[in-house]
Order: sequence, then structure tokens, then C-alpha cells
Amino acid sequence: MIVSQQSYGVLQLVINRPEKKNALTRDMYQQLSRALNRANGDETVSAIVISGAGGVFTAGNDLDDFRARATDEHPKPSAGLAFIEALMDCDTPVIAAVEGLAIGIGTTLLLHVDVVVATENAKFKTAFVDLGLVPEAASTVTMPLHLGTRKATDLLLLGDVISGREARDCGLVSRLVGDGQALSEALVIAGNLASKPREALRASKRLIRAPWREQIERALERERKVFTERLRSEDCRAALDKLARR
Repeated sequence: MIVSQQSYGVLQLVINRPEKKNALTRDMYQQLSRALNRANGDETVSAIVISGAGGVFTAGNDLDDFRARATDEHPKPSAGLAFIEALMDCDTPVIAAVEGLAIGIGTTLLLHVDVVVATENAKFKTAFVDLGLVPEAASTVTMPLHLGTRKATDLLLLGDVISGREARDCGLVSRLVGDGQALSEALVIAGNLASKPREALRASKRLIRAPWREQIERALERERKVFTERLRSEDCRAALDKLARR
């Protein structure tokens, strides 16, 4: 589930499924999307912080959800990509506080937030190719844009795991803090943002993102089509079944 609370202009969203390393289900994505959409239209919210419970950000998409979609003859539209679109449409600044694992969409969603605070023990990985899939969340554009093509290839094709320090050095992370301090630092940043003129913040964020907006939207649609095809492929089903047997 997603736990939310608001104080002094800051909305805090906590991914709270620690028994599954905060793996995201369809319902959780929908909760996040609704919260972002509401906050974006709420004049009392000037900043949003996303974090995970239990010392983990998120292990990514729930594998049982992937398996269900892979065998569904009439799959529903991806709730995960709807969440990414909500992030893309959110003019309110979003800060991510990353502890522990940030896997799959747990990494790619960071490319759509404004500030990423991570601890040294954080671990970032995208395992799409290993699962017989392709990158998603427009990461084929956003990751080369933020990290450069070489580092994007290491993450998206080779599936390299990088630490919090490596993520900071290559540009995936904005600020590196000691273990256990990511959320507190993110809340300080959010409070600082909330003290500024709200509409100036929102207008500035739109201007910063405007040059790449169309490219990112087109990438999202290209990836959506191929990802759906790959999700129904034999090698993807075999990879998911192998993981389920562990």
C-alpha cells in the first residue's frame, strides 16, 4: 500500500510493502497516480517526497503482476506507465529518498523526479533484458540524457548494479547521504522548496523539462508497444517462471 501524509506544504508518499521489498502492484501504482494527480491540483501542496518503508525504496514491478499480464489475452493498460505519465505531468517538484534497493522501475522513475537523495548503501539495477523485456518509462531517452549513452548501456543492456556513490557520480542521484538519512534530507529539501513561491516553482519546472518533453513522450509510446510484445514472448515467460520457482 501507499501511505501518505501532508504537513507544511509537503506531501509524503511512502511505498509500504516491506515484506515484498516494496514491489509495486497494479493497485499501488494506481494509488501513487491518484496521489500525484490530486497533489498537482492542490494549492496547499508545494513539494512531494517519495520514499520506501523498511530501508528499501522498491524492488520494482511485482513479478506476479508481470506473469498475469503475460498470460492475459486482453491485458489492461499498464498501471506502471500510467504512474510514470502522472510523474511527467506533475508540475509540483518531486523528491525521491532512496535507501537500499531501487530495481527496474525503481530506477527508471527517478529519471522523472526533480531531486534524488540516496544513501551509500543504495543499489540501482534495471533487469529488463534479463527478463526478456525491453526498457520502459521512456528510459531509452531519459537515461542517455541524464547519464550519457555509455552508462545507459551499462544499466539498460548489461544490467549492471551500481551503488549510491556511483549513481551520484554518473548523474542518476543528486545528493548522497549517510545510511538512514535519505528521507530526512529529502524532507529538508522539500521544506525549502515549499517555502518558495509555488507558481514560480511550477513554471520553472515546466521550462526546464520543455526541451525534451516531446522526445520523452514519443519514447514512452515506442517502448510501450515493444514492451507489451516482449511481455507475451516465450523467453519472457520462461524467465518469469524461473524466478517464480526460486
